[in-house]
Amino acid sequence: AGLALHEPLHMVDWFSTLLRLAGAPLDQPLAPDGRDIWPVLTAGAKSPHEAILLNTTPSNGSVRMGDWKLVVGGNRNDDGGEGAANPEAKEGKAKGKKGKQPNEAARVELFNLKEDLSEQTNLAAQQPEKVKELRARLDAFAKEAVPPKSAPKAPDFKTPRVWGEK
Repeated sequence: AGLALHEPLHMVDWFSTLLRLAGAPLDQPLAPDGRDIWPVLTAGAKSPHEAILLNTTPSNGSVRMGDWKLVVGGNRNDDGGEGAANPEAKEGKAKGKKGKQPNEAARVELFNLKEDLSEQTNLAAQQPEKVKELRARLDAFAKEAVPPKSAPKAPDFKTPRVWGEK
């Protein structure tokens, strides 16, 4: 009874899809970032995305195109720990199996998600042309980015503890 989709979609697509299903116009005053994915979910249509931006900052980023995912400057270490799930990585204390710091400058990782869904094999060295193609797309996305408009944090702000951190 389950359905498996292999087309790349993004969580922001749900808003546009639900607008359509509710009968609301998709031409909102501020156009939604997502796309209507109902045809993908119900009729086996192809993804409406040529590329999906997963994240971008001035020094880091990630993009998916088809079966490929590029991660630039990530903080994943060789043991698989990353981000908030691995607070030592943020502090530069965690070391991978080979003793490398996880926050290497300009670290580039390339994964074929069709063959390696758990992102265990970095193919960047073996696929330099694919890295170049995805990097160009990531850079194009980064040029379109606008600065975030977040409010300044209170002087006593502390990131909440997660993942059983002590």
